Amino acid sequence: MIGYAVSRPFALSVRGQRKTLKAAPSLETPTADTVYISAQWEIDMLQQALTEAWPQANKAELLRIISSATLVRTAGFPVLLGAGAYADPEHQSPPQCLVLQLRSLKAAQPFREHFRLLVINGFVSNLGDTMIGLTAFRQVLSVLRAELPAVSVDLMLGWHKDDRLERLVRNVEGIDAVLTQGLSLAEMSRYQGIFDTSRLLLLPRYGKMPMVDWYLWWFGIEPSQVAAADKRNQVAIPAEADRAVADGLTPKAGPRILVNPHASVLLRSMPESALRRLIEHLLSAWPEADVLLTHQLNIHSPRLQFVSKITPTVDHLAALLTQVDGLIGVDTYTQHLADATSTPSVTMMASMELEVYPYYPLGESLLLPGASQLSGWGKAKVAPSDWAAASSHYEMAWETLDFDAVLSALRRMMAKKQASYRAYPIRFHPEPGPERKLSTRQAVIEGMELDMPIRQREDPLAQLLHQTVIGLGKQVLARGDTVVYLGAGAGAAALPLARMVGGQGRLVAFEPRRELYQLLCANLARAGIRHAEAHFAMPEGEGYAVREIAHLSMDDEYLPLSMGNSEQLEPIVCWPLDARKIEACRLLTVCSPLPLLSVLQGAGNTIRRCQPVIVAGVLYWRDVSRLTEFLAGFGYHVRTLEVSDSALPESGIQYAILAAEPPGGTAHIN
Repeated sequence: MIGYAVSRPFALSVRGQRKTLKAAPSLETPTADTVYISAQWEIDMLQQALTEAWPQANKAELLRIISSATLVRTAGFPVLLGAGAYADPEHQSPPQCLVLQLRSLKAAQPFREHFRLLVINGFVSNLGDTMIGLTAFRQVLSVLRAELPAVSVDLMLGWHKDDRLERLVRNVEGIDAVLTQGLSLAEMSRYQGIFDTSRLLLLPRYGKMPMVDWYLWWFGIEPSQVAAADKRNQVAIPAEADRAVADGLTPKAGPRILVNPHASVLLRSMPESALRRLIEHLLSAWPEADVLLTHQLNIHSPRLQFVSKITPTVDHLAALLTQVDGLIGVDTYTQHLADATSTPSVTMMASMELEVYPYYPLGESLLLPGASQLSGWGKAKVAPSDWAAASSHYEMAWETLDFDAVLSALRRMMAKKQASYRAYPIRFHPEPGPERKLSTRQAVIEGMELDMPIRQREDPLAQLLHQTVIGLGKQVLARGDTVVYLGAGAGAAALPLARMVGGQGRLVAFEPRRELYQLLCANLARAGIRHAEAHFAMPEGEGYAVREIAHLSMDDEYLPLSMGNSEQLEPIVCWPLDARKIEACRLLTVCSPLPLLSVLQGAGNTIRRCQPVIVAGVLYWRDVSRLTEFLAGFGYHVRTLEVSDSALPESGIQYAILAAEPPGGTAHIN
């Protein structure tokens, strides 16, 4: 994990994405909103783009690289989790360190009900490692859910050429947001903990233990504590992809054998000369088999079908694996798919130990002859210059591969499945569907269905305020009345009041928290309430002005009476209720976190003209006298409901809700 700051505003535009970077006021002392965490390849592409934009400039004057050690020492930065939290992970990280870390995290924030975590770099940049990483993540998720009251996890991927990785992780249980660009330091404040897999190929123990075990260890779980059956992969296959592949395959007479010779890098791929020999040998030695090939090759046979056109996405490739009887491939994504689909497979390993994937019961690995003596041994990839020098040696090694041994291994795996067919079902996880509804949950309030923020905490003070407002509304409102609600939130109390005054009445609502305002409008539309007007504004001041308030994200935990839950600021227009010049108002509600006194001061003419019943709360007891004095200046009789926070009874802090009746009023507030 690294961060960076730039000295000039810049728009990084590459690979179908664009990111607008703010200039730091100073590279030595950048602000939280001008420090960015690099997603995969982001810093490399940025350095190249800056060089192209200002070729004569001193690079140190354009860009500052900020180390991981500096980032984690920043105040408010999320806690680093897993083995990567230790300076020497191989020797310092204890078994099951994740459990210890989560308990410490929970102890440090005992009143938090929901924890949000981030995986930086995702599960690396290729499909195979990502699928294995997801397998490990399912075990990590069970630990997270056991140790934390509630948890969600976001993935920060990177600037990929296509959406294959996004499709693979989409709708995986436990994963909320999938990010394709790095976040600012200010945006990182929404997270309580992070896992960091940056520069994965260079991390301790990578390639020296089974891959799924490595992910478990790096995320802080002792691999020996996880059953072998739980280390197998799962896959989601959309029905439309399955149908498209089935329609595109030629009818088969015998077993279908899929051959995939290409990995993401040449080091692990089969040369064309070896591929040609394999296909010719397979067609000759297995006359009843139909051969499917993932890549084009200048060879013709009625039993050979090229399938690249019917597998345009990873979903279609997964569907294809369910419709073949065996796979011959190299160390790449298809062998991990074959495990998920319980497809017998043989994998030819050119650079890694055979034991790196030991948990696939229907998969057998064969080592390329002499591979351990070649320059790429133990590596997932090599530099282009190194490959240019080594490629001829690998071609010679592939020429010595015994293809009879390959076919014999595949026949053994196919016979194993045939002997115990029911023991090897396809391992599905839920099929990808429409985007999940992450931000809201349904609630029924006064018989009305509303969408409420999913991360909003239960707050006895807010509940009491809403009950008071609704109860008072039932006492004083009639159909045709106008009710004003300042600080309406998502509408938990405002919508029931709107229903009370009916279609001939009116609800005037103000809400300065943008996401809650948007949800308020959606709830009004969903309920069919057309006699309402909602204003995205802060109802205070003497005229029109703009100021900044803390952003509130509904995806993050917050209390309903709080203004924001982020270090990010966003502008809000301020104008007083008096500017609306309401002609009639029967009930005026002012709700925290709005500044109650200044909001009421901005409604002074409305109060004097309309003389509504007023509810204000929740406020600290020490502030009661000031509001009471203000309302008494209009001749109001104020009643005070003294309350305490039942969630923190030991604090001794007292709160109040005020209900005020106008002079000569007949509301008889109870």
